[in-house]
Amino acid sequence: MKRLIALARDSRTAFAATVLFGFLGGLTTIAQAWFFSGVVAGAFLQHADLTALRPLLAALLGIILLRALLTTATEMASRGIAVRVKNDLRARLLHHIEQLGPAYTASERTGSLTTALVEGIEALDAYYSQYLPQLLLAALVPLSILFFVFPKDWLSGLILLLTAPLIPLFMYLIGKGAESITRRQYSTLSRLSAHFLDSLQGLTTLKLFGRSQSHAQKVAEASNRFRDATLAVLRITFLSALALELLAVLS
Repeated sequence: MKRLIALARDSRTAFAATVLFGFLGGLTTIAQAWFFSGVVAGAFLQHADLTALRPLLAALLGIILLRALLTTATEMASRGIAVRVKNDLRARLLHHIEQLGPAYTASERTGSLTTALVEGIEALDAYYSQYLPQLLLAALVPLSILFFVFPKDWLSGLILLLTAPLIPLFMYLIGKGAESITRRQYSTLSRLSAHFLDSLQGLTTLKLFGRSQSHAQKVAEASNRFRDATLAVLRITFLSALALELLAVLS
């Protein structure tokens, strides 16, 4: 993880902008809930008419628009980080392969190298554009919510304080379980890419020796293994979403 964070050292400005926009977006979420609760309380508890609620509704509309702008700015800044890191890493990897020379590339399967350059690096997009900025926001935004909740209702704030840490804890436990499955899925993808590219390069030879049908069956078997590995990752993903939603509801 330290090595991945070190790759983003040249994008500190974009990273700081991402965290800042995300934090301001979290504050607008709190403000939106604040004004929305004011509208609901005024309409149903105080029986206020539309004229009295108009300032709150206007403020709520403004907060929603501001939140949308901050969300867009956060996504643009985070994508800038991911694109910069991926381009830099891909250039460094290509330079490293060139330094190793033809003797190294001849001993490696072309499909595996292609998968590492394309799929492997593209898989880092979610890490830099979503996970890394949210790592800080996950600590800042809940503290901001507690800052506003505790003065209003200390019991609700205490419940949030005790139950909120359970969510990242369960995320960590689920993530550790999904780590090995994800590695197996990527390993299967690398072998499948290498096998398929080798098959295309040797298609003429396979045709000449009448081995194309049997080899096609092997490609199908490799594809089925990759499908099973991908479905296992999706199963963990859906189960993790269900567990976290259930935990939030219980909290």
